[in-house]
Amino acid sequence: MNRSEGQTRDAIETQAAAYLAASLGDLDPAARQAIADWIECDPRHAVAYAQAEVAWDAGERLKGQDFSTQASLRPPSIQLARGVTRRRLVAGASVAAAAAVFGAPVFVWLARATRYSTAIGEARDVALADGSRVHLNTDSQVEVALSAARRQLSLVRGEAYFDVAHDAKRPFDVAVPGGVVRAIGTAFNIRLRGAIVELTVTHGIVGVRTAEGVMRRIPAGESAVIQPRTVAVGKMDESAIAKRVAWRERMILLNGETVGEAVAEFNRYRAAPILIGDSRIAGLRIGGRFRTDESSDFLQALEQTLPVHSAEEDSGSVLLMYADQTT
Repeated sequence: MNRSEGQTRDAIETQAAAYLAASLGDLDPAARQAIADWIECDPRHAVAYAQAEVAWDAGERLKGQDFSTQASLRPPSIQLARGVTRRRLVAGASVAAAAAVFGAPVFVWLARATRYSTAIGEARDVALADGSRVHLNTDSQVEVALSAARRQLSLVRGEAYFDVAHDAKRPFDVAVPGGVVRAIGTAFNIRLRGAIVELTVTHGIVGVRTAEGVMRRIPAGESAVIQPRTVAVGKMDESAIAKRVAWRERMILLNGETVGEAVAEFNRYRAAPILIGDSRIAGLRIGGRFRTDESSDFLQALEQTLPVHSAEEDSGSVLLMYADQTT
């Protein structure tokens, strides 16, 4: 990269951060249109705006840290919005990324989309006007904008299963951090895992294109890990797919996962977390079938099969300690 290219990218990223900061407040129609025009005039603008949104959300997810620590994860101009209440743009940066990578001419704003969300431990099924259905897992949010010409969605956080009604004239785009998943008539699961996106295709074929222009077609029976520069694809057998989507039946399936991995999964559904108080516990392995809302059964299985003792604290959290078998 030469010096002028680097300066151009810096200028674009700085402008994207400034526009995102401005969008957090109340804007008049002219200001909104100015931002939309800037995003649509160059694919690099849309990608930079999407990355600014992802950086903001990454900062929001840091709990128990002061603003100065969070701000370090955001582009410099985002810090201008320190005193502003965060309001997500519908389709926002993610739909901007969709416009960039699939050539969509329309940028969808807050007033034209609908937001659906779930609380911790809650699941929800949403029937869309086109006949599609969106199934939301715990602590998840999706934003939907349907028109006569387009079906645009953005998975803002968490996990969702999309059962897409066939409509060859209206592709079904789900924008995620770093890329877009496109389908016409199919079914697939998307889970946001920090900086990566986990896609599992259960029916049909979907297309994936990242913010960096990497394109892949993912058929049923395969999964993909999506990042801005890469799409890593792998085949899955029926049991592995069933495990990925077991949450739709309010179940967690474990087959030799470590206790650390299992605890992280159960904590998605708990307001008060399970805590591992001894490093020897985390690497132990466990299997079983458990309800997402019955972590007590999981804790009982731990104590019956492994050298683990659990103790519930006043806050509702559960502390796992190693049970020394020699005493």
